[in-house]
Amino acid sequence: MVWILHSKDAGHIMRLIEHLFRRVRPTVGLDIGASAVKVAEVTPRGGREAVTVGWAPTPSGGLTEGAIADPDGVAQAVRQAFRSAGIRGRQVATALPGSAVSVKRLTLPPMPAAAIPEAVAQDAARHVPFDIGDVNLDYHRIETGATGPDDPVEVILVAAKRETVARYVGVLAQADCAPHVIDVGAFALQNAFEWTDEGVAGAGLVALIDVGASGTTINLVQGGVSLFTRDIPVGGDACTLALQRELALPFSEAEQLKRGVSAGAWQPADAAPVIRAAADTLALEVRKTLELVEAGAGGDGTERGRRIDRIVLSGGGVRTDGFETALGAKVGARVERLNPFRRLALTGRTAADPALADELNASGGVAIGLALRRPVEA
Repeated sequence: MVWILHSKDAGHIMRLIEHLFRRVRPTVGLDIGASAVKVAEVTPRGGREAVTVGWAPTPSGGLTEGAIADPDGVAQAVRQAFRSAGIRGRQVATALPGSAVSVKRLTLPPMPAAAIPEAVAQDAARHVPFDIGDVNLDYHRIETGATGPDDPVEVILVAAKRETVARYVGVLAQADCAPHVIDVGAFALQNAFEWTDEGVAGAGLVALIDVGASGTTINLVQGGVSLFTRDIPVGGDACTLALQRELALPFSEAEQLKRGVSAGAWQPADAAPVIRAAADTLALEVRKTLELVEAGAGGDGTERGRRIDRIVLSGGGVRTDGFETALGAKVGARVERLNPFRRLALTGRTAADPALADELNASGGVAIGLALRRPVEA
């Protein structure tokens, strides 16, 4: 069963939230990205949690702006990722990318808990940038500590186009998978962050930044609560495209150079100036969003004048040479990379492949965050 409801199903929303936000073990985490499909399965082993992960390339053009454009090719990539990991289970928790959903933080007037679902459903049309009749809605009530009858109610509203959800479900069916949870990529990554023990209550205001191939998602978190999310339509492919343009290279060779591998007559040193310029541009786009948040213009409950204490990076794009340094210089906050394997023992075929393990350490955060959830019985 897919745990995303239609907008008319307000009476069941509270039960749905347990499916989307409970941090307990699910079956298999499945992250379908623009450049790669990642799978992860977390199991107890010898008194410790062990993780088995797999990877397969997404076909070129398989995803367009978060929507699946090539269902057959993506389904084949999903099957290949499962085979690469040797994972047999097919009950999955998967996620929609930030570009495919709308996430808003709402403040509702004081009301009893029983009245919240209907109030959210009625208020959603003012905040969702899609036709409200074409979306699935979900919300999560934020525990602020204020529970008096005169206190406002804070919620996070999530909306996803039904057509987008249907395409994801269809691809999973083609790949012989049963979707038990559909999450949001930014929240799955937050789950992985908190699992590492890095996301403790005293961590301050943290910007979780996931740099994918075609887009970058920013999730501002404090004390386990997501305060603000935004998707930037620029990702690691910007560096690849710059190399293609400046050095007249095909995509595959530009990707090699971006990762520090020689391609034809070109050496990594030849590509360095182009990569640094592209990485600097991406870092500038991230800084603009963070400055809006710190100035209080981001809305969604952030406070004017708040400084971001830490930046935690994830996604394949963070391996782009120069991006991490450029971001640190522009933002002035501590920048570090998320290690989703920090409390997990890496097992299976990936454990014997250091290069693949390094790739998944950077890009596997969402899949592992999904693999740390499980659905609740209806």
